[in-house]
Amino acid sequence: MKRTVKKLLMIGVACSISLFSACPVLADNTGYYQEKYRNQFHFSPEANWMNDPNGMVYYNGEYHLFYQYYPYGTTWGPMHWGHAVSTDLVKWKHLPIALSPDENGEIFSGSAVIDWNNTAGFGKEAMVAIFTHSGRKGQVQSLAYSKDSGRTWIKYEGNPVMPNPPVPDWRDPKVFWHDQTKQWVMSLAAKDKIMFYTSPDLKNWKYTSEFGPDGGIQANGQTGAYSYTLSEQKGQSFTLEGEITLVEKNGRAGAGGLVFRSNKDATNAYTVNLDAEKNLLTLNKVEKGNVTTVVSKSIRLDTSQAYHVKVEANSHYFKVLLNGKQVLEGSDASFENGQFGLTAWNSTAVFRHVKFTNQSNFITNLSNWKPVTGTWNDTADGKIGKSESDGYTMSEEQGDQFIFKSNMTFLDENPGSGALLFRADAEAKNGYIASVDASKDTIKLVKLQNGISTVLAETNEKIDTSKSHQVKVTASGNKLDLYIDDNFTLTAKDETFSKGLFGLHVHQSSVRFQDVNMTKFIDTDEKEIKNKSFETGDLTGWKTIKGNAFTNDHVTDATANWSGLFEQKGKYHLWGFSDKQDGDNATGELHSSYFKLSGSGEINLLMGGGNDPANRYVALVRASDDKELIRQANTKFADEKYQRYVWDASKYIGEVLYIKAVDQAVGGWGHINLDDVNVFHTEKMPDKVDSVAKEPEEVKQRESGELSDWNTVSGEWVKSTHGSNGGIWECPTLLELPVDGDSTKKKWVLQVSINDGSAAGGSGMQYFVGDFDGKTFKNENPPEEVLWTDYGADFYAAVDWSGVEGDNGEKYWLGWMSNWQYANNTPTTTWRSSMSIPRKIELTNTAKGLRLKQIPVSIDSIRNKQEKKVLKNLMVTENKNLLSGIQENKYEIMAEFDVSNTDAQEFGFQIQKEGSENTKVSYNINKQRLSVDRTNSGSFDFGENVKGKHSASMLPKDGKVKLHMFVDQSSVEVFGNDGTEVITDQLFPTLSSNKIRLYSKGGAVKLNSLKMYPLKSIWNKSPVETNLSGWKSISGLWADTINGKQGRSKEDAFALSSEKAKNFIYEAKIKVLADSVSNSTGAGALVFRSDEQANNAYATNVDVLNNQVKLIAFRDGIGKDLIIYDDGGKLDLKTNTDYHLKVTAEGEHIQVYLDDKLVIDAVDHTFSEGYAGLNVWNSTSLFNEVKLEIVD
Repeated sequence: MKRTVKKLLMIGVACSISLFSACPVLADNTGYYQEKYRNQFHFSPEANWMNDPNGMVYYNGEYHLFYQYYPYGTTWGPMHWGHAVSTDLVKWKHLPIALSPDENGEIFSGSAVIDWNNTAGFGKEAMVAIFTHSGRKGQVQSLAYSKDSGRTWIKYEGNPVMPNPPVPDWRDPKVFWHDQTKQWVMSLAAKDKIMFYTSPDLKNWKYTSEFGPDGGIQANGQTGAYSYTLSEQKGQSFTLEGEITLVEKNGRAGAGGLVFRSNKDATNAYTVNLDAEKNLLTLNKVEKGNVTTVVSKSIRLDTSQAYHVKVEANSHYFKVLLNGKQVLEGSDASFENGQFGLTAWNSTAVFRHVKFTNQSNFITNLSNWKPVTGTWNDTADGKIGKSESDGYTMSEEQGDQFIFKSNMTFLDENPGSGALLFRADAEAKNGYIASVDASKDTIKLVKLQNGISTVLAETNEKIDTSKSHQVKVTASGNKLDLYIDDNFTLTAKDETFSKGLFGLHVHQSSVRFQDVNMTKFIDTDEKEIKNKSFETGDLTGWKTIKGNAFTNDHVTDATANWSGLFEQKGKYHLWGFSDKQDGDNATGELHSSYFKLSGSGEINLLMGGGNDPANRYVALVRASDDKELIRQANTKFADEKYQRYVWDASKYIGEVLYIKAVDQAVGGWGHINLDDVNVFHTEKMPDKVDSVAKEPEEVKQRESGELSDWNTVSGEWVKSTHGSNGGIWECPTLLELPVDGDSTKKKWVLQVSINDGSAAGGSGMQYFVGDFDGKTFKNENPPEEVLWTDYGADFYAAVDWSGVEGDNGEKYWLGWMSNWQYANNTPTTTWRSSMSIPRKIELTNTAKGLRLKQIPVSIDSIRNKQEKKVLKNLMVTENKNLLSGIQENKYEIMAEFDVSNTDAQEFGFQIQKEGSENTKVSYNINKQRLSVDRTNSGSFDFGENVKGKHSASMLPKDGKVKLHMFVDQSSVEVFGNDGTEVITDQLFPTLSSNKIRLYSKGGAVKLNSLKMYPLKSIWNKSPVETNLSGWKSISGLWADTINGKQGRSKEDAFALSSEKAKNFIYEAKIKVLADSVSNSTGAGALVFRSDEQANNAYATNVDVLNNQVKLIAFRDGIGKDLIIYDDGGKLDLKTNTDYHLKVTAEGEHIQVYLDDKLVIDAVDHTFSEGYAGLNVWNSTSLFNEVKLEIVD
C-alpha cells in the first residue's frame, strides 16, 4: 500500500532560545502565560513555585533576576535559584536554573556582585553569588561564580565560607562594595537582628556589628489569652514604671501592662494594663489565674505609640500615672509582696526602660500578713519584728506538708530569739515553733498548745549574730526536721497538729526576716518516670500543666515527616506538631511524674524540633521549689529528627525531681519533640555530656534599678527591636540613597523583611534610615518608630540591583508579590506567585523626617496608546462614572485630584468590578489615608491574619492627591503622591470582573487629569517545539517552558492535543527529571488514539524508575501493560537524559522505537483512532520536539 505523509507545522529550534525572537512559523498554542490569574506584565516563572528575588545584579546591559525556585511543585520546597534577564526591566527572558541543592544543602536567598578587581581570585569581572546553604550543617554562607554572564555556575570548593551559624536562622546575605573603606560589606539576617561583616576578598569574613535589639522585651501576645514574664526582683511598697508600646499585629489589637506583687507563676498578682482594643486603662487583680478589674478609666490609646506608665504602691494603696499624669487610684489588700513583671493580651506589646524603686521589700510568697502581738514593720530589707515579750505576725495561708524557711538577722546588741511558726492558728496560741535563741545559744523545736510551750527537741549551738542565718523546717506527716544554714540540726515527731497557718515570732528581741517562703514537700522512692517513651500511645504518667502544645494528639507512631525520618525509640513518641492542636502556634507546659534520682545520676533523652532556649526547652526541675537545674534546648540542629542529649545530675542524687517540657514559641519551628527519657542509670557517667545540673544563679535583690532579666511564665517573649519584631527578620539590604534627587545629600537605608506582623498582616517590609561607617549602622529614629516599605500585603524580600544606579544615585529593586500567610494556597494552577513591578527608590524629606520614595519604572513600551483614555478638569460625583464602558483587566492609570476645596469625604476607583465584586482603591480626605480594600475582591480567603483593607497615612501635597496605579490580572500596585506611599496587593477576582468605576462619596471632587493605558502582555508565544496544537490538560500539571512541555504528577496524568490520527508516526524527546532533593522519578509517555478525556487510549513510555519501555492500553482510566521491553533486564535508563521515543501505528500494527532502535513490535486492535497527547507518571518530565506525522 502506498503511504503519503502529511507534515504538520513545527516550531524551529531557534524559538526556544529567546522569548522575544521572531520565528517564521509558530504553533497555535495560546495557553502559554494565558492561565487564569496569570499576570501579564509582571515577572512570574513559566511553571512551579517562586518566592524571594535573589542575586540581583546588572552586567553588560542585562538585569539579572535570580529567584527562590522549586522546580518540582507549586508550593514551597527544596530551594534552587531560578534565573531570568531583562534589558529594560519590562520584558524578561527565561534562562535555565542557575544553582541547585548539593551536599551542603538547599540554595536559600542571597545576592550577587561583579568582582571587577578579582578580589576573590575567580577571574576579573566574575559574577559572584553569595548565598545561604541550608542543610545538615545548619544555615551557612557559600559562594558560586560565573564567567559567562551568569549562564553557567561553579560552586566554590571551599564552601561554606561562613560556617558555624550563631543562631539557626542565619541567612540571606546581601553584599556590596563599600568605596570609603575599600572592602566588601555583608548584611545578614539572624532571627531578630541584622549582622554586619566585612571582607577583602568575598571568602574571608569578619564580624563587625549588629543592629536590631534595643534592650527591651516584647510579648508576641497569645490570641485571646494573657502572656506573663517575671523578674526575680520583688517589691512591696515601690514605684514601677516603663514605656509600653502596643502593636497591632495581623489586624489584632490588644493590651500590655506592668505586673507587681506576683507569685512565681503569675496566678496571683496585680497588673496595670493599657488596652488598645477597648481603649481602657485598668488596675487589675489576678487571683488564682482569674483577672478582675479593681478600677479602670476609658482613654484613647493608639497602637505603635509609646506610653510611659508608672505605678506607685504604698501598702494597700495604688496610684497609676500615664505620661506623667495621675489617671487611676485604687486599693486592695490581697497581696503584700511579690515579683515585678510584664503582661500582654491578644496581640504584641513592647516594653522598654522598665525600672523600679523599692520603699519596702519584705520578700515572701505568703500573703496577708497581720500582726498579732509586738511591733512589725516592713522595710527595704525585710520585715522587722520587735517585742519585749512574745511578738507574732501571721499569714493567712495554710499548709500541711511543706518546706518553710526564712533568712533571719538579729538586730540588737543583746538579742533574744527569732522563730518560724507553722501549723498554727490565727491567734498564735497553737502550733509549732522552730526557734533560734541567740541569748542562750540554743535551737529548739517547740509545740505551742493553748499558749503553753513544750520543747520537742533542743540542741546547743553557738549563734553568730553578726550575720544572717537561714532557718528551714520540713514537715512531712508527724516528722519535723529543722535545718540551720542548710545543715540538719534537729528532728522531732509529733501528731498534735497536721495543718495550719504560717507565722513569724520574736521574743525579747528585734529580728529582721527576709525571703520567707513556703514550698511543697514531696517524697517518692520511684527511680524512673512513668511512661518514659510514651509507649502507652498517650500521655499516661505525664501531666499537661497548661496550653495545648502537649496533648494526646501529639503522641504518634509516625516514623517520618516532611523532612525525613524521626528515628524515634520504640513505636510511639511525642511530636510537638499536631494539625489538630494549631500546629506550631500551640503553646504549653508538660511535667513528668516525680522520681528520686539514684544510680550514677546520668539522665539522657531524645529531643527534636525547634531551637530556642528561651521559649522551647526541656528542663530538669527540683520538685520542692520548682527550680530548673538544667535547661536544654535542641541545640544540635533545628530538625524533626531526634538527637540524644546526656545530662550529668549526679550532684542531686537522692533528691526528688521531675522533667519539664516547655513550648512558648509560635510560628516556624514553634514546637519540640521528646522521646525515651531515661533517668536511672548504673553505668559510669559518660566523659562527654551536654549539660551539668547546677543551682540556678541566685539573683541579688536590689533596692532600685532597671529590669532587664526576665523569665517567661506564659506566652512567647522575645527581645524587642528597633522597628517591628512581629516576626523573623529576613532578606536585608543596606543601601545609600539620595535625598530628593540630590546626589550630594545621601543617607543609608537598611531594608528588612519581617515574617510576620506587617502593616497589612502577615509578611512585609520595614526600613530604617541612618548612618553607616563601613562597620556599624545607627538608626536616626526612635526604636519604637516603624517605617513600612509598602502598606499592602504583597511586597516582600525586595532587594536592589547591584552594579547600577540612576542619574542621581537612585537604586532599582523589585519584591516578591505574595505573603507567607497564604502564598502556598493562592488559586493558581501550574505556577505560583509573581514579582512586583520594578521600582526606582530614593529618599524624600517629609514633615515626619526622611522617608522612602518608590517610583515605578517606565513601561511605555507595552502601553496600548491607541486605546488611551484621557480626562481633564472634570468633577467626579457620586452618581456618574467617568470610566463607564471600559472593560480591562491589565492597565495603568495616572490621576491627579484637587482636594483643596471639596465636600467629598472619599474618592477613588473600584477596579476589577462586576456587580458587588470589586477592589476599592480610595483616598479618605478627612482621615488623609490611602487605602486598598479587597474585602469584596473575590472568593479567595486571604486568612484571618491579614486585614481586608490596607491603608497608609498620606497628606495632600499643595492641595492635590496623585495616584499612579497598575492593575494586572491578579494584582494592583498603587503609588500615592509620586511614590511616597505604596500599597501592593494580590487580587483573585472572577474572570468577568473587568469593569472600572471612578467615584466620590459625600460630595464631588475635582479630577485635574487622568491618563489610562491598557497594557500589552510581555509574554510571547510558547517556546515548546511541537507541531501539535490545541493542548489541554486532562489531569496533573502541565506547562510550557524553555526546557520543553513539562508534566508533573504522582499518578498517571494526561495532556491532549486537538490532533486526531489513525495511522501516523509520533515522536518526541522525553526527559525524566531528577535532583538531589529526592523528587519522584517515574515515566514520561506518548499518548495516541485517545478519547477526549484520556480514559481510553494507548501510551508508550520511558519508565526510568523500572528501567522499562512499555506499551500500555488504558481502558476506562485503568492502564494495562501490553508489552514490556527491558532488554532482558539490562536496560539502564537514566534521569536527566533525553530519550528519543517514537511510535508508528498502521492499523493494528504498532511499533515503538527507543533512540531509533525497535524495541516493541505489537499487534492490537483495541483502539483505531484518537487524539495525540502526553502522559507522566510519578515524575516531573519534559517533552521536546513533539512531532506527529499523519500517514494516509
